[in-house]
Amino acid sequence: MSPQTMAPKYFFSLDAIRGFAALIVVLCHWQFFLYTDYTSMPSAISEMPLPLYPWLSVFYNLAFYAVDLFFLLSGFIFFWFYADKISSRETSFNNYICYRVTRLYPIHVVTLVALVFLQAMMIKVNSRPFIIQNNDTYHFILNLLMIHSWGFESHPIYNGFNGPSWSVSVEFLLYLLFFLLSYKRLQHKKWLLIGIVLAGAMLQHFYSMVGQGIYSFFLGGLVFHLYKWLLTRKHLARQALIIGVVALLIWVFVLTEYAWSYVRHTSILVLQQLLPGKSSAYDTALFDVTRNSFFRTIVSPATVLSLAMLETCYGSLKIKWLLILGNASYAIYLIHFPLMVLFALIVSVAGIDKHIYQSPFTLLCFFAVLIPVSIAAHYYFELPIQRVFRRRLVKKPAPVTVV
Repeated sequence: MSPQTMAPKYFFSLDAIRGFAALIVVLCHWQFFLYTDYTSMPSAISEMPLPLYPWLSVFYNLAFYAVDLFFLLSGFIFFWFYADKISSRETSFNNYICYRVTRLYPIHVVTLVALVFLQAMMIKVNSRPFIIQNNDTYHFILNLLMIHSWGFESHPIYNGFNGPSWSVSVEFLLYLLFFLLSYKRLQHKKWLLIGIVLAGAMLQHFYSMVGQGIYSFFLGGLVFHLYKWLLTRKHLARQALIIGVVALLIWVFVLTEYAWSYVRHTSILVLQQLLPGKSSAYDTALFDVTRNSFFRTIVSPATVLSLAMLETCYGSLKIKWLLILGNASYAIYLIHFPLMVLFALIVSVAGIDKHIYQSPFTLLCFFAVLIPVSIAAHYYFELPIQRVFRRRLVKKPAPVTVV
């Protein structure tokens, strides 16, 4: 690999889309405010009076793909940054796990403790918790150890306290699996990675959260290997443009299909002819599975690959606010749920009508609080805590005597 075709030292574009993905997840979770007694979904999302729904419906309805994107990005970045360093023993398990835990744990434990008090107050005021059940000692311990989505919880969707942190728990498990794979020097075995991705797809039928993480994380590893192979090819800049155009066309297809559903209508008609004995609900479910697989396996990987290629060949747009948003994405993702509980408490105690959640102004106010708080939490809490612990726990290599 020549110097002209080396990967950049940092992928700014990938960090930027992580920030946007976090905001999309927050927007999707706004529906929780409209649940009956903050507990059960009253109707389909399309029938709920969500603010700005006609313009933001694609984000309200398809935001769950953003979590897949988180896992995919993590897989790509980890195979790029860590795999060979672990394989060559340049990065020890102690240093690796120290960096990962100090990245995940500070905000996780703070939001966990905050929700102990917030949910207790919510039960006192409304006689029930906000959305997430099982806020007991057992699930607190699972959350504290970050293993609350490993199958130990009483039910996969009731992992207690900070519900969105299920993906943090799965991510931690993926870090351990990735280290083992790289330590055994298997990170370049493409067929093994494909097998792991397929195993993740099958595991989703039995335990969706871990299966989803395995599928997307190691698919991100395969995307990195494709990116690495492309760097060795001729006419790299031209290929980057072609991949970028293809990714753009795929997104045009996805968005136009969402707006007019021409593929859905045609597919349902074809399925009715091919499977005449099946119900319309079965045909719809089959189409939805196919659409989800297409997005996770084609759209997201094509997006990540095109951004990485374009940034490698043409440099990155280092827009400061995008970088700040990307850096604060993890804080945004974890802080938004306890902030929602706090908002619900204020509305309940103040006796404000729940119709306030239907207002775009309320939605904007929520983001106006969440984003600055998350940025401050990242730069003035997360980073200082990380520096303190990494300075003490990370083992530096012993100096080598030069003869």
